[in-house]
Amino acid sequence: MTTFADLDIPFPLFEAPTHEASDYAGLATCRLCRRGERHCFELGMGDALILPCPACGSENGLSAKDRGDVPCRSCGGLIVFPPSLVAKKQVLACYDCLREGKAAIAHDTEFGLVAWEQAVEGVTNGAPGLRTEQFEVVTIDPAEDWYGARIPSQDLWELLRTPVFHSWQGESWLFCCSRPMTYLGGWSSVVQSLQPNDPDAFLLALFGPDDEARSWGSEPFLEGSVSLYVYRCRACGRRRATYDSD
Repeated sequence: MTTFADLDIPFPLFEAPTHEASDYAGLATCRLCRRGERHCFELGMGDALILPCPACGSENGLSAKDRGDVPCRSCGGLIVFPPSLVAKKQVLACYDCLREGKAAIAHDTEFGLVAWEQAVEGVTNGAPGLRTEQFEVVTIDPAEDWYGARIPSQDLWELLRTPVFHSWQGESWLFCCSRPMTYLGGWSSVVQSLQPNDPDAFLLALFGPDDEARSWGSEPFLEGSVSLYVYRCRACGRRRATYDSD
C-alpha cells in the first residue's frame, strides 16, 4: 500500500495509504503556484486559500467554495479572491503549497471543527457539553451549553496542512498528550501494516473501558459493516480509534 511518505511527500499526521485520503487528486497542475505534475489536493467545503492582506500583511482565509472577496480580519481592507481561480472547476493545492500554509484543509475533531478561523484564535469551534482534561475549555455559547477547547495554534495549523480521510459519517480527529494524533488508516490497512499477533486484543486496546465496541470483536470491521479509523499518539505511542457505519 502506497503512503505519502513513499511518494516523498510525508505528512506528520497522516501515515495511512494514499487511497484513504479523500481530497488527494494525484499528479496535476497546482492552481496556486501553477506548477505542473505536482501531487495535489482538492480544496472543498470549509477549506480556504490563505492570502496576505495587501495593506497590512495579515494572513486571511478565503473560502475555496464561495470564492468571494473578504475584508481583512485585521485592518478591514479588501482581499480579492484570485480572479484566475473563480471559474475553475477545482481548486487544487500542491503538497508544497499546502505545507507552506498557502491553503488550509478543515477538519472535524473530537473537540469540534477546526478551520483557519479556529487556528488563528487557537480555539476549536466546540461541541455541546464539551469537557476535557487535555485543554482549557472555553465557553462559546452558554445558552446552548457550547464549549471549545483552547489548543496551541501551531498544532491546529499542522492539522490544517493534513489531508482528510474517507469516512461514512465524517471524521472526528483524535488527540492525545495535548496534541493531534497521527492517522494510521482503517482497520484493514492497519492490520496489514502493523500485523498484530492478536487482532482482537489489539482492537480492545483502542477503546476506553466503557465503549461498546469492546464487545464486538473484529468481525464487524472485517466484514465492513462498521468502519474503524485508527490513530497513534506522536508523544507516547498510544493508539486510539473512532468508528462509524453507513
